[in-house]
Amino acid sequence: MMGTNPENNQIAGALTFPNRSQDVRSVPVQPRQPRSLQGLLRFAMEATKAEDAPGNSEFSPMDDERRKFLEEALKSLTVNVAEVLQSSIKVLTETEKIRSIQLGEPLPNDVDLAFNNLLEFIDDIDVANDFYKMGGFAVFPICYGSENEEVRARASSVLAETCQNNPYCQSRALECGLLNVLIHLVQSERGNALAKCLYAISCVCREFEPAARELLSQGGAAVLATLLRAQEPAARTRVAFLVRHLAHHYAEAKEQFIQNNVVRIVIEQLRSGRDDTSEHFLGILLALVEGLEPIVLEQARDPSLNLKKVLEDHLKHPELEYSYIEEKEYCQEILRQVFDNCSPIEVLSDEIADR
Repeated sequence: MMGTNPENNQIAGALTFPNRSQDVRSVPVQPRQPRSLQGLLRFAMEATKAEDAPGNSEFSPMDDERRKFLEEALKSLTVNVAEVLQSSIKVLTETEKIRSIQLGEPLPNDVDLAFNNLLEFIDDIDVANDFYKMGGFAVFPICYGSENEEVRARASSVLAETCQNNPYCQSRALECGLLNVLIHLVQSERGNALAKCLYAISCVCREFEPAARELLSQGGAAVLATLLRAQEPAARTRVAFLVRHLAHHYAEAKEQFIQNNVVRIVIEQLRSGRDDTSEHFLGILLALVEGLEPIVLEQARDPSLNLKKVLEDHLKHPELEYSYIEEKEYCQEILRQVFDNCSPIEVLSDEIADR
């Protein structure tokens, strides 16, 4: 508003500077910038003392009892992350303890706490790297050897968070053979343990070409293609997301998925009804048909699959009208590429192809 005196509109605790009409000597001395939690406490007290109730606002020596109370309060706000990591690693590498957890049993409190503590901190890349350097990857072969599915699921969560968008830990996981362990494990896991295992594979491989190449060389494309039919929606979502990523970024992956009849699998899944995985399945199909390779077009146009009707029926879902826009666009683009603007497929006979 006009006429407002800026001197009467200051923010409590804000740093102030003298204007031209002020005598520098009349401006209160500003507290020094804090360099520790203790300094922060003193800074806050000094910066806001002008807002205290009328009376003597001068500092007086702090008695021992109050000083001890404040020191303990400050300590409670700090966490020694290295100690937390070391403690968790120690618990999770006690082989006998981990082996003693039977199938279906709840986790012992110390094991549960160890996993929770790791997951609280290792999403920070520096902490994740420290976790490896402190010997943290030793927990994985021990935990993956447990018959308890919750132990294995939690271990996969830790590995996933450690490696996600972290080339250093992705490389270490590959060097330690953990990707091969996951490829083997994912073929027998079920439920939440399966979803978490797929999550770990995804985090080790995405945006890290050496791991993606290793996954493909170890038969991972066939394994993932089979898992697209998993009963658990969470697992289907995880695997569909990874298949879509690999097909889009690696020609070799795309070729292997085509050879493993992923086009048919995807269409069958879409025909079974719409759910939260549909967008990812449509994304897979679009990634496979891009490039208009004759073998893909032949698979997509297979009369027994009736893809055109499947997509047209999918577009009739009312929720696609105002939301799930990408899902709608995927359907339309697949219809355009496969059925509208494509020349007839040239199918070679076996005799001609063998020449």
